[in-house]
Amino acid sequence: MGIIPALPLNDAFALKSNGNRLTETGSNKVCGDRLCTEIGENNENRQVSEAEIFQNNKSIPQKELFPFAMDYTVTGPEIDPEKGYEVIEIGNDLFWITDGMYQMMFLTTGEGVIVVDAPMGLGIKIQQAISEVTSEEVTHFIYSHIHKDHVGSASLLPKDTIYISHIDTAEHLAMKNDPQRPVPTVTFDDQYTLMVGDQTLELLYLGPFHSKGDIVIYSPVHKTVMAVDLFHPNAAPFQYMGITRDVGEHLTIHDKLLAMDWEIIISGHEPILGTPEHLQSNKEFTLAVLDNAITAIQTTQPSVNYFSDLANKCAELTVEQYSDLKDIEVYPNENCVTMVFYVLID
Repeated sequence: MGIIPALPLNDAFALKSNGNRLTETGSNKVCGDRLCTEIGENNENRQVSEAEIFQNNKSIPQKELFPFAMDYTVTGPEIDPEKGYEVIEIGNDLFWITDGMYQMMFLTTGEGVIVVDAPMGLGIKIQQAISEVTSEEVTHFIYSHIHKDHVGSASLLPKDTIYISHIDTAEHLAMKNDPQRPVPTVTFDDQYTLMVGDQTLELLYLGPFHSKGDIVIYSPVHKTVMAVDLFHPNAAPFQYMGITRDVGEHLTIHDKLLAMDWEIIISGHEPILGTPEHLQSNKEFTLAVLDNAITAIQTTQPSVNYFSDLANKCAELTVEQYSDLKDIEVYPNENCVTMVFYVLID
């Protein structure tokens, strides 16, 4: 997979985009400076070239996203109240688990199960869901990022599971020494290709759009990506723009993802799956909040409560523009606080 181009944003974002680091995604580096030393040259999960992927994939049965998966981009599945979750095969050997609030995925490979994320709220239900559809054991686990609410059940997987993450995630988890989040033994900097059995996943670091070590998990044959805590499909963001650490990276990742070839995005939240149209709408919403923050700064007179006044003005404009958006009135001020300070001091 080549370098993903960064596309131009609108004029409002261009005012603030100068100087933001754009991560190179074409690097062949696989491991970090310290935590990858256990991984040998012959490790089956090493970085591989596109030519090798093509050669190996020639004998792999065709896999694809099932057309009915698009139904779940409109309406979420009914959750069995006794189980508390649903597990749905949305593509050949690609499974989506949701409890209506959190989401994750896993893939069967013929040689073991690859699990991506393990939300705390699902706990032992993750293994129950996997056992419903396959007798294969979990062999690999991928951290989408550091946050415990999405990966806090990682320790419940089999003890010989191989844990994989971005180097920043691994260093953070080593520092935390949290038994619920085992420290990964396979790490990478920019890009990593995981091939297990008949499945291939591309793991991409496109910048810290939410927290430390955020990665995008991409299955090209299924035209499915997973990017956790970037946005809520058909809904307003969580507070402080999803508690993003870097608004510039948060804005830029939209265009990087939209430049890729996919049909479904697993966002980590909401009862539905996302589409490129959902992501485009969220980009437009985010840029509208940015514009509203700029307008508030340009039209608000200094006062004792200046920053509150700026957030209130920005929120008022945003709610008026997006009055029909789900959850728009839950965190408008908090999201505007993030944008106001981004414009003023970033």
